[in-house]
Amino acid sequence: MRVLFVTTNWGSHYYHLVPLVWAMRATGHEVYVSCEPSFAETIVRSGATAVPTSRDVDQDELMKRVLADPPDWPDIAPEGVSQEEWDGSWRAVSQRAFPMFAALAGELADDVLRQTRALRPDLIVYEPTSFVAPLVGAAMGIPAVRHVLGVDVIYMARNIVPPVLRPLADRLGVGDVDILGLATIDNCPPAMQLPSQVNRIRTRFVPYNGSGAMPDWLLEPSPRRRVGVSWGLCASDRGRGFLVPELVKALSEFDVEVVVTLSAADRKNLPEGELPGNARVVESLPLHLLMPSCDAMLHQSGISTMLTALSYGVPQLVLPQMPDELMESRPLIAAGAGIAVAPEAGLDTIAERAAELVTVPSYREAAGRLREEIRRQPSPTETVKELEAFVRD
Repeated sequence: MRVLFVTTNWGSHYYHLVPLVWAMRATGHEVYVSCEPSFAETIVRSGATAVPTSRDVDQDELMKRVLADPPDWPDIAPEGVSQEEWDGSWRAVSQRAFPMFAALAGELADDVLRQTRALRPDLIVYEPTSFVAPLVGAAMGIPAVRHVLGVDVIYMARNIVPPVLRPLADRLGVGDVDILGLATIDNCPPAMQLPSQVNRIRTRFVPYNGSGAMPDWLLEPSPRRRVGVSWGLCASDRGRGFLVPELVKALSEFDVEVVVTLSAADRKNLPEGELPGNARVVESLPLHLLMPSCDAMLHQSGISTMLTALSYGVPQLVLPQMPDELMESRPLIAAGAGIAVAPEAGLDTIAERAAELVTVPSYREAAGRLREEIRRQPSPTETVKELEAFVRD
């Protein structure tokens, strides 16, 4: 079977697909990943074959176009969102985000169509914001299945987005296309997934946060409890921005070892001289290397960080700022495996809740239950067998 994966230029999205890419290759299938040129190196480092488009898309320019001519947007909140939230910031945020993804699909459509004609895949697999994939699949008569990124926040947009995509659908000669695809590969533990009506194919979340080398200090047991702090791959320009200095300061009086792992872009925002004695900063350390040694994790409520921590039974304190982060954090809190703190909370509040997370056993116990649920899901290799049957049918 020949499979074309389609991804945006965000590592936090693509990394969810990598375990299935590995499983496809390990079982003898041909695998290609469509991406923009600047992202090709990330694809190659993951062990996959990149198929770059002809150019990178200037997303800042796309956003300017969206803001200059925003589409009509519903006043009634979609399923899964309260009317109060929708009337607050959620409607305005989604009116920018989803048309942006649609505009990106329009920019990439000709290239992805050209790639698909050349490769003739039996199956297209796409991360959920790559709206170009189901449209090209429909135009070429190739089944396209969506691979969600944990909690399925895109499900709420299933009836909102098609009208925005209609001009592109007309250009490709197809009618309204379901952005959810013909099936949904779901790597979220069932206890945390939002209710949805989809053709679901379960798969286990396997942590992959990029390539990296294990540092020597991770091979030695920590003399104190270890608390990880992360701010994700692309969160600093969202919401209130970079809150790591506040988190590190809140933990400065604890008898814990604080390990802060940051992207290269964020590292400069935490000067070495401002670090307390119990903290160390590492740049671009994949979280799946750090997480097994952690007793707790503090982060911006990114779903990749969240599921990586749960894969090792690590409880979490999260500071959700954006609508998708709020939707993703609620199931974690409901399961009892974490604590949410408002971004505007003071240092005393953050410190108190962090102390609660580390000292109250119920949070680790709940995180352990979710870890076991993740481990009970079908392995990516088993998921490949189900996809083989899906294509045959």
